[in-house]
Amino acid sequence: MALATQAPGPVTPLGDDRGSSHRTIALGSSPFGSTLPGVIAAIAFGAACLVWLTAGNQLPGGRWIVVHIFTLGVLTTLIWTFSKHFAARFTATTSLASRPATATAATILLVGSIVTMLAGRALHAHLPLALGSVGIMIVVGSNLLVLRRHRRNATATRFVWIVRQYEHAHIAFIAAAGLGGALGAGWLPGSMFVAARNAHIHLNVLGWAGLTVLATLAAFGPALLRVRIAPNADTRAATGMHAATLGLWVTTAGYLVTGLSGDAGPLRLLTVGGLVAYGYGLVTVAGPLLRASRTTARSPMRWALAASLIWFLVAIAVDIIMVASGSPGWSQELAAMLLVGVLAQLVLAVLSYVGPMLRGRDLATRDRLIARVERLARLRSATFNLGVVLLVGAHVLPRLTGAPVERAGWIVVAAATIAQLGPLLWPTGTPDPDRVYSVTAARYRPPPREPE
Repeated sequence: MALATQAPGPVTPLGDDRGSSHRTIALGSSPFGSTLPGVIAAIAFGAACLVWLTAGNQLPGGRWIVVHIFTLGVLTTLIWTFSKHFAARFTATTSLASRPATATAATILLVGSIVTMLAGRALHAHLPLALGSVGIMIVVGSNLLVLRRHRRNATATRFVWIVRQYEHAHIAFIAAAGLGGALGAGWLPGSMFVAARNAHIHLNVLGWAGLTVLATLAAFGPALLRVRIAPNADTRAATGMHAATLGLWVTTAGYLVTGLSGDAGPLRLLTVGGLVAYGYGLVTVAGPLLRASRTTARSPMRWALAASLIWFLVAIAVDIIMVASGSPGWSQELAAMLLVGVLAQLVLAVLSYVGPMLRGRDLATRDRLIARVERLARLRSATFNLGVVLLVGAHVLPRLTGAPVERAGWIVVAAATIAQLGPLLWPTGTPDPDRVYSVTAARYRPPPREPE
């Protein structure tokens, strides 16, 4: 199934002048056109992450603010943007989608709210922090209503369960925001602080981001790999994702209950059981995609997609072990795996896929952009994951590695990120319409005809 992809138009053999200029004819609106404002905002926030990482503690908020810039500026903006886009596609209700002017205004409100909240956090100013938080909650809450409208009016039902998962992810975000507000306001007793903070982080990372990502990959992952969905894979993923959602709420309840009871050992099994159920959902989605990424060479995104899923599996296993052993708090190595190895890497893969469709307004230009994505894809992915290994290792073995290795990890990750996005943002020039630049386009172009 081709999800939101636009197949090249009819092609003619190389050297045939009767129709070769079709590759320079302007295409219609991009299948991802509605996501453009959100994508631009996310790239801008990503650039801000790199600036703050480089500056260290020279800018307001220091390096710790980078986590908030990424989770709010990059992840929240993209989740909000693409959940609307895919909900309309999966339910065949694009007619119910917001008008471009309305969508742009909502994006401006969301971005403005995020910037205001980040400024409040960095400057320790309560008023902008509160105003920004309210603005974000309004935008996310209204999007929950939009998703429900798409689901209830669906004319295509195969992937309606994905939209329902988006709704659960939005609810998790609202619950996480409530917990975060209670922690910030000091409404919870000190004995519950660590447990409530863990619940808050899990609702954000595994709920808001994780549920959205996994549900989307069940249907969109094959498109990233340029393969068909494996038989019954989406049905198994639907069952697994329902278990993952239930596991998320059980995990949240487990953290809060153990916080109230003083971390009674047997009650930890509740949290562990929830994480195991979440892991089962992850396996049902990751299994077919990992098999496909191993057996197909059709997509340059296969390296990044496979690596991110492996990091996700490792992170859930580590999380389960930590909870079962009674280790307190959310570890930094776990944060590096999930935020950088999984989520940041998937963001780059998705932008690499949609970027040529957003920028290439004719087939020749799109072909050239895809060729840039294909070039050195394995090396860029290997470099990025080397950076993740360094970040994780710096926290697993702090006495042997420590700060220098962590700095090296951030440098490598930043370099790989720039190498991934730079070719997409660089001017395309005027490509030769009769030349095939990418392996992807070559599949649709027959060989030159022999002279008669």
